[in-house]
Amino acid sequence: MLTTLRIKNLALVEDLTLELQRGLNIITGETGAGKSILIGALNLVLGERADRTLIRAGADACSVEAVFEAPQIDGLLAEHGLDLSENGQLILKRAFSASGTNRQFINGSPATLAVLGRIGE
Repeated sequence: MLTTLRIKNLALVEDLTLELQRGLNIITGETGAGKSILIGALNLVLGERADRTLIRAGADACSVEAVFEAPQIDGLLAEHGLDLSENGQLILKRAFSASGTNRQFINGSPATLAVLGRIGE
């Protein structure tokens, strides 16, 4: 379950932390309110290809971080030599810059985009 989504300098979003609660969470708003940006940010942190044009105008880089409750993922993390989750949490982070650098982290450890995508599945 997704518990937190943090977005910095992605599209129109300068800095946002979205805390989700157990149960049903509904995000509504008018056209152009940013709902698609939230979905796009989640896709990025789950391993989707990054497009540098998504970086907020005037910023050099952007990042997205997602925190999940996922105690069942420890076997997959160990398989890839990654740190096991703390308290059943899985923390995925993705950062990319206008210059083309792209970095991914799983529970604070650097990871390849392929591994991030596999964990994101």
